[in-house]
Amino acid sequence: MAEAKGLPADELRAISDRVLQFSEADHCRVRINSGWRGYTRVATNRITSAGGSDSTSVNITSIFGKRVASVGTNRLDDSDLLNAVRRSEQMARLVPENPEYLPELGPQRYQSNAAYYPETGELEPATRAEAAAIAIDRANTAGQIVSSYMDVRAGISSIGTSNGLFGSHSSTAVAYTLTSRSPDGLQSGWAGDEANNWNNIESQRIADDAVRKCRDWRKTPLDPGEYTVILEPTAMGMLMLRMMNSFNRRTADEGRSYFSNPNGGNRIGEQLFDERVSFWSDPAFVDSETAPFNSVGQPLSRQSWVENGRLVNLACSRFWAQRLGVEALPGPSNFIMQGGDNSLEEMIASTKKGVLLTRFWYIRGLNPRIISYTGLSRDGTFLIEDGKIARPVTNFRFNQSLVSMLENVEMVGPAVRVAASENSSVNTAIVVPPVKASGFNLSSVSDA
Repeated sequence: MAEAKGLPADELRAISDRVLQFSEADHCRVRINSGWRGYTRVATNRITSAGGSDSTSVNITSIFGKRVASVGTNRLDDSDLLNAVRRSEQMARLVPENPEYLPELGPQRYQSNAAYYPETGELEPATRAEAAAIAIDRANTAGQIVSSYMDVRAGISSIGTSNGLFGSHSSTAVAYTLTSRSPDGLQSGWAGDEANNWNNIESQRIADDAVRKCRDWRKTPLDPGEYTVILEPTAMGMLMLRMMNSFNRRTADEGRSYFSNPNGGNRIGEQLFDERVSFWSDPAFVDSETAPFNSVGQPLSRQSWVENGRLVNLACSRFWAQRLGVEALPGPSNFIMQGGDNSLEEMIASTKKGVLLTRFWYIRGLNPRIISYTGLSRDGTFLIEDGKIARPVTNFRFNQSLVSMLENVEMVGPAVRVAASENSSVNTAIVVPPVKASGFNLSSVSDA
């Protein structure tokens, strides 16, 4: 078996220790990322570029009192590391105090997450090209034009502090997204996968789904309004990628979020969503594994946020926890929604009139008090009538409270990991099901 990408963990520890020895600050934190990143890009039915690179970067944070500053370098010689340490110290002496800074953590115990998959770490350019060729051949046969991007990462990260903390974690990840268009540009279809294990990227299905949706989607008019919608997993995941950051105790306690109690404090313990809605994060979740620590070295473990529609926890920073006299709770490193037993076909068959949504684009926040967002549907929007796909329809802009959507859930399918990012690169691991929900606000027609 080939060696894992990135420097060995003991070398990262040696670099971290050298930086900490150079430090003259009150506190110092060292974060290192070392690994390889490869890509394959397709445009106009041909591979236009492919490559890969190895890199190691060191981020050094120096602290004097409550003055904090960071400097990054990719030079690993002692003289270069020393220069980076001195620059971070110089900056730290000049910046204003951060009143919320707390001293660096000491030694921690981290769970072991097997997140490095050799199938991904040893992925060859030829294998990526074979996957791309499947879509190119499929598009050529259908008379369509495909573009795609494959992002592959493998490496190791570590964190160390002047108070004796050290942890490291190896991981792999891959994202593959594909758009197919008609030659006149009026039809498009999209499909994609994201995984830690390359073997879970279904290249044939991605090609088939994108080409099929492009073939079937040629927009026809449909008035905007509130509709029952069936959100395919990618569409649901793109919304949940945004929602995961709403589970924050401080914003709730300060009256700035939906989870704020009008009488003060927060709404932990209240029934807020449909009982089929449960959210949690778990750095050991299979094929969605993450590092067992966050950016300041706090240990991460399985954590529930919503159980059967009831809010059970909110992330709480060390500063806010100290102020409240409670235990700190790090935020989610991935986001998982409980799946159900309803298939996409069953959802469609049960719908008198509704809209099937493949994915979204250009999602932006509106109002954190109701967790509302706006964005555009893309690459496969279909009208459902009398339990069947009736016709493709125009794209829409939506303006929707995710709270309202999760209150009006009607059916839930099996959960899968999705490519939830808008930029086609590896992103936070999101595992969600397809969801049928009523009263979704497709507020205006989008001609784009």
